[in-house]
Amino acid sequence: MANNRGVTIDGIPLHGGTRAEALSHCLHLIRSGSGGRVATANLDFFAIARRDAQLRMDLEQSSLVTIDGAPIAWLARLCGAASAQRYAGVDLVADLCSSATATQPLRAAILGSTPDVAGPATRSLTAVAPHVEFVFVEHPPFRPLTEDEVTSYKARLSDARPHVVFVALGCPRQERLIAEWSDSVVGALWIGIGGTLDFFAGKKRRAPGWAQQAGLEWVVRMGQDPRRLARRYLLRDIPALVAIAPGVVRSRFTRMKQLSNQSAP
Repeated sequence: MANNRGVTIDGIPLHGGTRAEALSHCLHLIRSGSGGRVATANLDFFAIARRDAQLRMDLEQSSLVTIDGAPIAWLARLCGAASAQRYAGVDLVADLCSSATATQPLRAAILGSTPDVAGPATRSLTAVAPHVEFVFVEHPPFRPLTEDEVTSYKARLSDARPHVVFVALGCPRQERLIAEWSDSVVGALWIGIGGTLDFFAGKKRRAPGWAQQAGLEWVVRMGQDPRRLARRYLLRDIPALVAIAPGVVRSRFTRMKQLSNQSAP
């Protein structure tokens, strides 16, 4: 499955358009019954993919990879995708649920997270989007599943007939599971959402709008969970950004030079 309207950063194809365009594409995949695989990639995805060939392949083969993070949005625009907008997993989930109507309801499944998060999150979502029905909510153990467990989960998911499957296992585990399981539910759109449900459950708060616009949401998030995120941001993500950015800048200047040569008399 090829990514659409793409811009490529560090070899990974991304959606280079607006949030509205990305949402429209997801709704088309759901309503047409085509289904597919969606990843919401932040800088950490790129950091992991630089040393994880399997994750890189899973992202390359996704139907859509949205930009979840200001640094990636900046790089995308630097690459020439002038309309590229950040589309975080929490926004995509909210928009998909809000799109459900009485005539076009949404059957949703959750695979992952924990009961104390998924329960409040689903109640919060259905309170504002009453035409969403969560037809399957399961929390696989954080260990390799047995063959019998995999068969059971797939069978129950298929029987539930969801339009969309939200997989909340974190990167890269959720992207691998989606690649392996997506054919088990005909026509479903599978979306890796990481810790998105924490926000709907009220376990975490999003950064203020000004911080999001300034690309400082990571600072707010690190303040909420410093033990886990400080190491990730400072030792993995920022070094990855430093490694990726020069290639994007060179590509930008190369493209500008080519355009200049083409326009020269």
